[in-house]
Amino acid sequence: MSKSNWRIIVTAILLVAACYAFWGTFALWTMSDADKAALQEKDPGALLHMQQKAIRLGLDLQGGIHVVLKVHNEGKDAAGKNEDVERAIQVIRNRIDGLGVAEPVIVKQGDDRILIDLPGYTDAERAEELIGQTAQLTFKLFESAENANLLISKIDSVVHESEKANQPEPEVADTETAATTGEADTSDDDILADLLGDSAAADEFAFDETSDLSLNNNPLSSRLEAALYNNTTGKSWPGFAVNKRDKGIIDKWLNMPEVKRLIPVDVVFAWSTRDELRNNREVYYLYLMKRKVQFIGKYLENINMSRDSFGKSVVNFKLSGEGSARFAQLTGANINKPLAIVLDDRVESAPMISSTIRGSGQITMGSSASMKDARNMEIVLKAGALPVPVEIIEKNIVGASLGADSIKKGFYASMVGLMIVLLYIAVYYRVSGVIADIGLIFNIFFLMAVLAGLGATLTMPGIAGIILTIGISIDANILIFERIREELRTGKTVRASIDAGYERACVAILDSHVTTLITAGALFLLGSGPIKGFAVTLFWGVLISLYTAYVITKQIFDIRKGYQKLSI
Repeated sequence: MSKSNWRIIVTAILLVAACYAFWGTFALWTMSDADKAALQEKDPGALLHMQQKAIRLGLDLQGGIHVVLKVHNEGKDAAGKNEDVERAIQVIRNRIDGLGVAEPVIVKQGDDRILIDLPGYTDAERAEELIGQTAQLTFKLFESAENANLLISKIDSVVHESEKANQPEPEVADTETAATTGEADTSDDDILADLLGDSAAADEFAFDETSDLSLNNNPLSSRLEAALYNNTTGKSWPGFAVNKRDKGIIDKWLNMPEVKRLIPVDVVFAWSTRDELRNNREVYYLYLMKRKVQFIGKYLENINMSRDSFGKSVVNFKLSGEGSARFAQLTGANINKPLAIVLDDRVESAPMISSTIRGSGQITMGSSASMKDARNMEIVLKAGALPVPVEIIEKNIVGASLGADSIKKGFYASMVGLMIVLLYIAVYYRVSGVIADIGLIFNIFFLMAVLAGLGATLTMPGIAGIILTIGISIDANILIFERIREELRTGKTVRASIDAGYERACVAILDSHVTTLITAGALFLLGSGPIKGFAVTLFWGVLISLYTAYVITKQIFDIRKGYQKLSI
């Protein structure tokens, strides 16, 4: 017993780790829609964090859009084709982030194709419009803070009047009728309630959730927090941090016809490409820029990322002959002013111009930016320098109802199959069958924990892989049990039969499991989408079944070696 203590210790450690890995999935799957909505309202980042830690449901389980793009990069070598596809993937990812899809799948397929899955998103027209457009990188200057404040003040007035007009008219009491019915004068009752301390009496200082929202005279500016400064000059520019929850209503206001008429034709509002954490809250940035394009990205060359002397991530670039003169003129005339780097009408970054840039330049990332952020910027700049035409060659829409039906049927199929297997093994092999059932339950739990820990996506083929794993796990125990039975028939002791049974079954079990692992590995490397989901569950299920058969159930059988008779 002392020699096998390692099995108990290792299994206990793995069990604790599995509980930790699977807890997020369990908490998310058992949470009601109302609780999810409340959590989203209280802490927008918490729900997203839970979703990222839990097992994700694939396109076929929750519905969504499946798109395959062809990148037109004919005539280039393998390195050039690979670079074009990477640029296209980065641009598409930036666009899809704006759709609010929690876990999009965007992967390269071959040399010139990109596979995109948008789980939970069903607006095919908008997705096709955003994904299919060719990227365009431009550089723009900002409007002055004075003009921006004046414009925002005018927008405040228009929005305030609009919100006020949309509020329902307050009901006016009919005093004549009230006097007739004797219900007009309630002042005595109110005074009496105040004197007696009646808790039901109205409190004029209490928060009124039904108050008129149009009373806010500055609906837009009250939601904007200045966020673009020049630390050298102390001057501010129209770049504002906006709470992520306010982005939708601000978009609505800026698209109102009466607001559009206020905005001069030479300026434009633009959002940042993605949300960021600022003072522990998720924000987007809203910028007011000149509409005129000052410079286009096609002149950028030799773009690469590095670190400066202070350890900050930077992106270096060079300019072609014609572009070098234009950029030097632009930067020289606007020193200490911000320059917006705009991709697909959204601002990727707004660095300050510190000096005239001739021939080559450097974009310094923020202090909190990582090397990954710098890499993203590098790819974005390259995408602007060389736009890659893409074509949608395949598009499928999976309805949410089909996904719900798939989950229901898959769950019932798994439960029915599992119950039948557990019952059959327990009846046929008696106590030994119950031990095999225990090993199977450990197998399934460890498999789900591994999927959660890896952040894997569960698909219908993945569920099929789990069901197949149940059969494989039981098959290993059946081989061992039959070998033990054969040894018992020859008259050997229980101890000798158990040892010989495990030893003689080992070769056959290893052969079958290793060949299955090789097949699963090939499917994962060469397959895509649902095929990979099947390969992942099959691979880990087979690997875990080896552990449960030769560690967990073997530990239980070692305890039974001292028995005079074996129930098998």
